[in-house]
Amino acid sequence: MAPTAVQPVGPAGPGAPRTESPVVRWVPIGPVGPNDPTSGQRYLLLQQFQCDALTQSVEGADDAAVWLAGAAVCKALQSGSQQDWQRASLAVAATPHIPQTQCLEFRVAATTASLLAEHRSNPGAVFKVEPGQGEACPRQLVGLTVVDEELRPIPGFARASGPGTGGTIVRLDGYYVRVGDVLIDGVPSDVEFVGSKNDYQPVYLRMPPSGSRDSIRISITDTVDIAGTVTFFYDDPGAATSSASPSEPTATAPATEAPTSSPPATPPSGEPTPTAAP
Repeated sequence: MAPTAVQPVGPAGPGAPRTESPVVRWVPIGPVGPNDPTSGQRYLLLQQFQCDALTQSVEGADDAAVWLAGAAVCKALQSGSQQDWQRASLAVAATPHIPQTQCLEFRVAATTASLLAEHRSNPGAVFKVEPGQGEACPRQLVGLTVVDEELRPIPGFARASGPGTGGTIVRLDGYYVRVGDVLIDGVPSDVEFVGSKNDYQPVYLRMPPSGSRDSIRISITDTVDIAGTVTFFYDDPGAATSSASPSEPTATAPATEAPTSSPPATPPSGEPTPTAAP
């Protein structure tokens, strides 16, 4: 749901000349919903200008700084008070560096910094606030990263690849919330997930044997449509038998999606290999 435009009360008195209010953009839609985990719930409060509720929701949290900055700027936009803008300035300055992989938090940090800069350029202005354009975190699969058994990225891969016998662990890179089906060459497949598969967390797969294929194309389903297909390459496809294994694609129909829950998963360190396709 898009936030309601806010027209804060400015410091100008009844006799002050009327000037056109500068337009600023608030955070865009998530996608998030009221049943999402913590980061999604917080983002929704901010999106809806529930500034005080957001402040209360992060009390004592380790990652409170970026959300407190969002709540402070939210309050300043509503009140137009110079004192509130000063509090917002301190809160934004206290925000640590947020990697772009933490999609929702990154968007909040970028928006609050931008709005504070607007205020500093127009310190006496009463802003007209409109909903942010587009979507904060479009769900998409953008690449694969080969990892070891401890799920740490392995350097030196120009592309995601491994032996035809299978067993290579890869991380799905991009933004997603809840991975439902994994499709191999367009067919829902009973793949092996490695580690936990929590909402807004990176998902890891163990690659199946090649079945004499040179490569496989991987796509996923989520609680909403997700774009992107990525490729895993086999170094020696002939080394694996062509017989089907439990981890190879099957012709079963996609499972029913689970109810909506929240970064995707946001990949940890390590650059994804360039395997994405439109």
